This record gives sequence, C-alpha cells and structure tokens, in this order.
Amino acid sequence: MTISIAGPQDPSGQATLHAYEPFAPLYDRFTAAYDHDRWLGAVEKLAQAHGLSGHRLLDVGCGSGKSFLPLLTRGYEVTACDISPAMVEEARRKAADRARVLVADMRGLPPLGEFDLITCLDDAVNYLLDDGDLEAALASMGSLLAPGGVLVFDTNTLHTYRSVFSTVFAHERDGAFFCWRGEGDPDCKPGAVCAATIEAFASAHGPWWSRASSRHVQRHYPRSEVLAALGAAGLDCVALKGQSPGVRVSDEPDESLHTKLTYAAKRREV
Repeated sequence: MTISIAGPQDPSGQATLHAYEPFAPLYDRFTAAYDHDRWLGAVEKLAQAHGLSGHRLLDVGCGSGKSFLPLLTRGYEVTACDISPAMVEEARRKAADRARVLVADMRGLPPLGEFDLITCLDDAVNYLLDDGDLEAALASMGSLLAPGGVLVFDTNTLHTYRSVFSTVFAHERDGAFFCWRGEGDPDCKPGAVCAATIEAFASAHGPWWSRASSRHVQRHYPRSEVLAALGAAGLDCVALKGQSPGVRVSDEPDESLHTKLTYAAKRREV
C-alpha cells in the first residue's frame, strides 16, 4: 500500500526538501558511523520502561530507513514516513515489502492507524522552523498513538548548535568526500535558527565525480518550549534524557553538555 501527499509549500517544508532531495543517495555514507542498532535499542528500552507492550511502529522522519530497520528486524510491524520523496525511495528499497513507507509531512499525518510506538529521531523536529509547527507535529503524532502507546523523539541542544553547527570539518567514506560548513554562532541563544551546508563529492563512472550540495536549516527548541508544545498537544512528558555520541544516555539532561535531548511522551489521561 502506498500513500503520498502533496509536497509542502511553506518555507519550513521547502527548506527540508531542498536539504534532503539532492542528498538522499549519499546520506547513508555520510551517516555510516551512526550506530542505529544500539540507538534504537536504547529507544525501545526507554519506551518499554514507560509501558510499551505492542509492536506496531510508526517512524516519522524516517529518512533512508536506518531509523526503523533495527526495529523491523526485532519483529515490529513498521509504517514509516518522510517529507522527502527521494529519502522515501531509499527507505522503500531497503525495506522491500517488509514495511509500509510513504511520503508525509509530520505536521499533518494521514490516518495511518494506531501505533504502540512512534519515533521521530535524529533531530527531525528541529527542521520545523515556524511558530506552531512543533505543536502541530506533536499533536499529529499523538493522535496516532494507541492506548498506552509511547512517543519518543529527540532535539538538538544548544551545545550542538554552538559546536557542530559553528565549525567546519571534512571526511571521506566509501568513495565520497564530504565537507560540512557550519554557519552558526558559538554564542547562539536559545531558540536560535542555525544552518550548515554539506558539500558532497562522489566518484562516478570513469574519472568523473558528481557533486551534491545540501543546506540544513534548524531551529533550536528549548526544553521549556518542547514541554509547553507537548502539553498543548494533549501529551505528557514521561521521561527526559540527555544523550551524547556513542548513545551515552544520562538521566540528568544538560543543554550545555549533551548533544541531544530525548523525550518520551504519552497521551494525557483524562
């Protein structure tokens, strides 16, 4: 079954499309060092600690599929979506007929059913730039939670924007050369909008190289703003963790120390 929606026309949606459409064929090589199996194991453990019992998964902002494949192999019934058609095609290719993968905007998800676990990982919500976007996305995801279901998502911290988004670095992987150019401010304030550009060069047939440019614009969401958006969306935060590279998880989240904050939420009981 294939479900698609029209591409977004607003600035947030267009910026995300422009970031990922040209980058989709190279995304896996750029993120090759990410330990998604360990990461998803930690996500599953967090959700289970807060009542997860079923195996119906919705992965929102699934990218090339790396964020749901570990749970697919663990027996989950997977539905996944992303705003980028090119990334969805990559995910469909990997999943074959083992998962339902579609194009959708997290701010207005179609009626896909009910899910025991909904994930939205790798700072996907930080691409929501406009006021009200975060609340809309959380409400949309929350509406698809089954009774007792758990939503797990993460956000980039100030530490990430003041460091990674404010530096320049390069690396090579499997015949591709990547240059990351941060455009941020090492002293950026909470709620700032930051950007970085990735220039990718990949070997093609013969002596020729292909080039792809991908500009990523993100908004920092302070913890207080995320918690307020969850409340407005009818969700309660049941856990908040700090995360550092290597999937090192802390029970004492710190915006100035950790690279991500991970939230677990459930529908508010009435």
